[in-house]
Amino acid sequence: MASCSSSLSVITFLLLAPLCFSFDSPSQVPNGTLDLSLLWYGQFTPVQKERVRDFIESLNFDAKEGLDPKVSSWWKVVESYQERYEVKEIYRQKCNRTVAPRIKVKIVRSYVDEKMKYGKELTIENGEKLVETAIENMSKVVPVVLLSAQVRAHGLGFCNKTCQRYALTVSDITGKEKPQPYVMVSDPEVQCPGECAWPFHIANKGPHGMTYQPPSGEIGADALVIQLATGLADIATNPALTESLFKCQPPYITDGKHSSLDYIEDPATKCTRVFGTGAFPGFTGKIRVDPVSGGAFNSHGINHLKFLIPSVWDPKTKSCWTPM
Repeated sequence: MASCSSSLSVITFLLLAPLCFSFDSPSQVPNGTLDLSLLWYGQFTPVQKERVRDFIESLNFDAKEGLDPKVSSWWKVVESYQERYEVKEIYRQKCNRTVAPRIKVKIVRSYVDEKMKYGKELTIENGEKLVETAIENMSKVVPVVLLSAQVRAHGLGFCNKTCQRYALTVSDITGKEKPQPYVMVSDPEVQCPGECAWPFHIANKGPHGMTYQPPSGEIGADALVIQLATGLADIATNPALTESLFKCQPPYITDGKHSSLDYIEDPATKCTRVFGTGAFPGFTGKIRVDPVSGGAFNSHGINHLKFLIPSVWDPKTKSCWTPM
């Protein structure tokens, strides 16, 4: 485990439309399902697409035959945010159950727009149109919009202290906001690589430290996984999205009087550039290097694949949790 200092932020509770939630039987603990609809905007390499799909599939991969540490162990820290007092209270009042569900992640749709219908220079307005495209006619999904190297996303706020973004609402045709969580990630290899592709690219500020080879052999693929992991962890732990995992009706809004300060907002962003135990500015912390490929990694996924994933704030230890 690695510790890092972080100021705890007050969590604001919002209300979202429900996502997907399934019950196996009345006597079993249900599992929340985070259904993702991927939109590949622009041209991506086969390795980029494969790495993203493999990473998502690895989030719930708990098979004993896999190598440790696992990507799924990291996701279990994300899932631990379901244990906060407010969530368990919601669950108790709405479903008469005392055990919070796990979050299963699956891809329900994958759509490619290589012709880039809304152009290469994105703004907030056409960025939200991409979100609507990713949703199509489906309900209860979280769109994940991935922007290729040809796309410039400065108009969406990228490179301004963020390498990915998530939001909880979008604007409809009248300009009125409506609940709709989504994640958007640009290509870190070309979009601010010194900020977003470290440690596979030299840092643009602070101590440069060492740079490493990506485990897949492609910077654009593995840096994309790091930023996608950050976005998914931040949105999945947001209280508004957490509440939406519960299908019991009617919608319940907590007043925040019993908020648990150990459960901070954006837990992956809080631990930016921490990849292993002993991390400090310019140093990733403890990670491994594959002796064959030379790729740096800190976790394993499906099919013994290796990934370098970001740290995430662990409310139990009050520190940045790392696989190594």
